[in-house]
Amino acid sequence: MRPLLFLLGAAAVLTGETEPPHIKAALIAFESGRAAQRDKQFQRALDCFHKALEIEPTLLKAYASLIDVYLDLGHRLEAAASITQFLEIWPDAVHYRVLLGQILLEQNDVKRALAQFSLALRTDPYNPDALLGFASAAGRVGMQDRAAEAIERGRKRYPLDERFKTAPAARQD
Repeated sequence: MRPLLFLLGAAAVLTGETEPPHIKAALIAFESGRAAQRDKQFQRALDCFHKALEIEPTLLKAYASLIDVYLDLGHRLEAAASITQFLEIWPDAVHYRVLLGQILLEQNDVKRALAQFSLALRTDPYNPDALLGFASAAGRVGMQDRAAEAIERGRKRYPLDERFKTAPAARQD
């Protein structure tokens, strides 16, 4: 009898039947959203991703897809709000931290952008986009020495990256 129970348990694990019902429901909503996204049905995709997150608020791939759709639609502030929620769950997600910093810079919220780039650089000290964003934000708040340091660090690390070659040592946007 024990081998039969073991086999049934192993089959359940292999088929994903061990997931709680709410996770299954969230994944179904997520997959529906992905299908809608592929079909360029953006409002339906947004609805599905929101539903998935309502069911399971920590479903990172639903946040990532939600952010992508907002960006595809040009809704950068909504994307920023979703990125903020995403970062509450995964604070070391450098890509999203940099993206949030870039959106904040666009909105002239320079000090908050500077904080996002600083946090990104704490996780990934040589991230080129974080270095450039930090330099831009630092220059805009009057920290030309810190901006110049970031550009110089980027030039040394990425000597072929045109963005660092052409970037002034300290920007005053």
